[in-house]
Amino acid sequence: MAQAKLTVVILAAGLGKRMASRLPKVLHPVLGEPMLGHVLRAAEALEPTRIVVVTGHGREQVESWLASRANPLPITCIEQVNPNGTGHAMLCAQPAWEDASEVLILYGDVPLLRVPTLDALVRDRGDRPLSLLVAHVPDPTGYGRVVLNGAEIARVVEHKDASEAERAITAVNAGMMAVRADFLKTSLSRLTPNNAQGELYLTDLVGMAAESGRPGIATIAADANEIQGVNNRAELAAATGVLRKRINHAWMMTGVAMDEPETAWIETTVQIEPDASLGAGVELRGQTRVAAGARIDRGCVLRDVTVAANAHFLAYSVAAEASVGPGAHVGPFAHLRPGTELAADVKVGNFVETKKAKLGVGAKASHLSYLGDADIGPGCNIGAGTITCNYDGVNKFKTTLGAGVFIGSDTQLVAPVTLGDDAYVGAGSTIIHDVPAGALALSRTEQRNIEGWTAKKKARQAAAKAAKSGH
Repeated sequence: MAQAKLTVVILAAGLGKRMASRLPKVLHPVLGEPMLGHVLRAAEALEPTRIVVVTGHGREQVESWLASRANPLPITCIEQVNPNGTGHAMLCAQPAWEDASEVLILYGDVPLLRVPTLDALVRDRGDRPLSLLVAHVPDPTGYGRVVLNGAEIARVVEHKDASEAERAITAVNAGMMAVRADFLKTSLSRLTPNNAQGELYLTDLVGMAAESGRPGIATIAADANEIQGVNNRAELAAATGVLRKRINHAWMMTGVAMDEPETAWIETTVQIEPDASLGAGVELRGQTRVAAGARIDRGCVLRDVTVAANAHFLAYSVAAEASVGPGAHVGPFAHLRPGTELAADVKVGNFVETKKAKLGVGAKASHLSYLGDADIGPGCNIGAGTITCNYDGVNKFKTTLGAGVFIGSDTQLVAPVTLGDDAYVGAGSTIIHDVPAGALALSRTEQRNIEGWTAKKKARQAAAKAAKSGH
């Protein structure tokens, strides 16, 4: 899909006042990724020579985000000082695109664009000066109408200037266009601010092309949602909803099962293999990877988690920056914090929390435990209420368990401590020293029974009550 000498220019200098936010509009996330990121990914798929981002309001934040992003193609940032319309933005960016043969002009707040649509927009131009992205919308009120003569664009008429017949046209101007670079260069110099806002508008290029005797060509977007810009929080939520539905449908077509696809949240960076299944309300975020046969039950939230084949997350479990091995079971109501690594067939049960913990093959922590900074060998059994005491208020320390270690309920393992293979710890113990392999560790005080204690207590309570009442 590589395009020879194509430069993509993304206009991202808008103030975004209606977002009512300190964050630049183009950095507001849609399904976990900034709007500008969605536009960039679509542009990058065309394999242009370079990408230019025109910045303005919030320039430092936008450029910082771009610098932190893994950019497969060179990206040049150009600041639009004292913005004066889209034509002015392209004039500001001219040094970065003037050596191209073709320029694709996009907007950073239109996150639902699809690659096939952009590819068609570039191809449709042919030998014409430009091609313009057009969509048919049910209610075109407020949009500029595109008057077509077959595929050719006769003119674009703004809503306020349109006749009654022109207002009935449903083909509207999306603003995005592919333009021959030499035509763009000469036409920009001819733009005038003859409009109510006194700004330079790229839309005027359509009329210039028609005047030249080589009218522009319309590329019709198959889905009108693709052209929708985002200007406020309500439109941001609407765009997120459209993208969620689109992504979830695509995953189901590849063989992923979803109990309630309308409630699933799957970000664009997630990967899922066929025959994985997702319960209602599941959220998969960041670089999460789910293998074939894995099951993620209702209400689970996973961020940057690798889930191996046939692993099972039971309901309402949360995990981040963790890996879960084949056939492992997690939850319900478990919390895997960053650095957790579960090997094959591990069981981490209800109300268990882990942090920087490695559990070997077949290890079990079935309920009500905290395992932090721990290396737990294969086949270990961690009883309910076990805690690794890994923090002394200043430093973190590690707990190491060999293979087959059995930890009784209500045990505190005070790190740093090491338990050898097949060691046992009796319930209710506090372990502060290493335990040799095969040894039993106990730290209980001797039990003492006081006969008749309950009756004596009740007698004392009765006497105190009588004294208080005066009898």
